[in-house]
Amino acid sequence: MATGEAVFSGQETAEATPPPAVRTENQENALFRVAVQHFSAKPRLSTLTIRGRTEADTKVTVRAETSAIVQSIAVEKGQWVHKGDLLCKLDIGSREASLAKARAALEQAEFDLQAKETLATKGFASKTQLAALRASRDAAIAGVKEAALELDRTNILAPVDGLVQGDIAEIGDQLSIGGACAELVNPDPMLVVGQVSERDIAQVEVGNKAEVNLVTGEKTEGRVRFVSSVSDVETRTFLVEVEIPNPDRSLRDGVTAIANLALPPIKAHLMSPALLTLSDEGIVGAMQVVGDTALFAPVNIVSNDENGVWLTGLPDEVDLITVGQEYVKSGQKVVPVPADVMSENGTANKTASKADGKTSGGEPN
Repeated sequence: MATGEAVFSGQETAEATPPPAVRTENQENALFRVAVQHFSAKPRLSTLTIRGRTEADTKVTVRAETSAIVQSIAVEKGQWVHKGDLLCKLDIGSREASLAKARAALEQAEFDLQAKETLATKGFASKTQLAALRASRDAAIAGVKEAALELDRTNILAPVDGLVQGDIAEIGDQLSIGGACAELVNPDPMLVVGQVSERDIAQVEVGNKAEVNLVTGEKTEGRVRFVSSVSDVETRTFLVEVEIPNPDRSLRDGVTAIANLALPPIKAHLMSPALLTLSDEGIVGAMQVVGDTALFAPVNIVSNDENGVWLTGLPDEVDLITVGQEYVKSGQKVVPVPADVMSENGTANKTASKADGKTSGGEPN
């Protein structure tokens, strides 16, 4: 009774229950049985998703370079115009008279210069007088050019090819210098503009191919044209532009778009997300078995699909705990059992047993 052992005829019975101290020692020495499955890394075509919106490559607000009243409008909203086409006609006012006056002043300056040059050949004019007249002639030439340019500014022309968008000036509007006549948009090429996190920006390079899906249903392809080298101070993200050919001008500006960038292939493991676990520090990982020891391995989730999750961070060839990973700690000794064998025997997640396969009572399993 003192030892807790029942003895009959001097022999300890096999059915005798060990004392609490012995049972605790046996449980501490017991090893946990876990199901283990072998995984091999596979080549995985990696992609990076950029969410953004479409934006026309060329947007120009055509503005007046002189002050005048709008006399006529030569275009309508939605009209396609070519470079050099007339958009707005301004009142010329006295500009024609100013040009005629400048031309008359030029003729007078040239006449005076020629007369003085004739006198100079006969010795009746000094070099100083000739230099002054040449300067007057040059100033008159500049005056003619300035007056002609001021007259030309009453015709506001399209600087690029594009569609007329936005507000158009009305007849009778008083446009000052910098006043808007019309806005032109050229949607070819179209851009997808989005932000990439500082964690992923190193994978993005100019020239990367991208598959683009628009919320309106269109699907197309493009290439990365620009990668910002400066991040947004608040979001710590980098601006990326994907250029899309749009010769038929079917794609519209300002549409929500998703660009999937094709990245160099990587080796990754495909598995069920149920095999993942968290470390005490909250790091996502998987529990691998090396020999008879369970070791925690942090992983990076690359993507997921209907077959499971793709992740990196594990060796190319690895044995992972598929049943019991939540009940063991990194560095703990375990009894690894192939997952198919464990499933067939129905012993998954059962009580611990000793590594030598015997119970605490000394009888074999």
